[in-house]
Amino acid sequence: MLNILKILSILLIANLYPFTIGYAELEDPEHIKDLHLIQSYFKKRFPDIPFEDFANGVYALDNSARENWEALEEFPPYEMHIDSGDEYWQTNSTAYSKCFPDGPAIKHQYPKWDEKLNTVVTVPYAVNLCRQSHALSKLDYMGIEMNSLVAYIAIQSRNEIIDITIPNEKALAAYQQGKKFYFTRRGQLNFACFHCHFDNAGKKLRTESLGPALGQTTGWPTYRNKWGALGPLHKRYIGCNKQVRAAPFEAQSETYRNLEYFHTHMNNGLPINGPAVRR
Repeated sequence: MLNILKILSILLIANLYPFTIGYAELEDPEHIKDLHLIQSYFKKRFPDIPFEDFANGVYALDNSARENWEALEEFPPYEMHIDSGDEYWQTNSTAYSKCFPDGPAIKHQYPKWDEKLNTVVTVPYAVNLCRQSHALSKLDYMGIEMNSLVAYIAIQSRNEIIDITIPNEKALAAYQQGKKFYFTRRGQLNFACFHCHFDNAGKKLRTESLGPALGQTTGWPTYRNKWGALGPLHKRYIGCNKQVRAAPFEAQSETYRNLEYFHTHMNNGLPINGPAVRR
């Protein structure tokens, strides 16, 4: 039988794995099978790690890095951004409350499929849709106001359980596009996302440990020491593409929103723990 990495990289994209690893008798949709396969892979790969601890990313695997991270979390560098985000929310609370009646604790519900727009909507994308509908100017997706606002939304959502749904065929097509992106090689280095974050998860790249795919979307926006600033998940996508010498897409492009849809769906059942600190 093919090893799990080959199954993930070849059969997931080809949608052939039901005939290879015993799912033929199940009637679950494709994304449910994917979820089971991916989460089972990491549970078997790291059997001593409690499932919910994967929400802590690489710090679930690297004990020395975890100690430093826990020390940082006592006085987190993103704290002032939460306060600013609270102010931004209150400044336009009438608009945001109408757009997000369950909010601001909504991070665990996104990305979601928008039936009217026929597209995947992330939290930052939804914020700008809301602002436009109330005659407010759009915020820069990389800017501090947007990321402070999303940090406030994330802290309000902390410990809520990720529950991303794929409600219809159009949503499934977007999910499949995101999945294909994740497992497709690109750039001069000919790497795919899974090369670092599946088989090589926990291994060292220079002095840094590579984080597992399971749990990677739980803590955004994130204050990265490398950036010296708070930043969004799509900034990381852009950076990863550049690292493999591939042309990146724009933040909140349809390509990256679909990627986030797949990427977050694999983390269903994990708690939101953003904003976070990462190296």
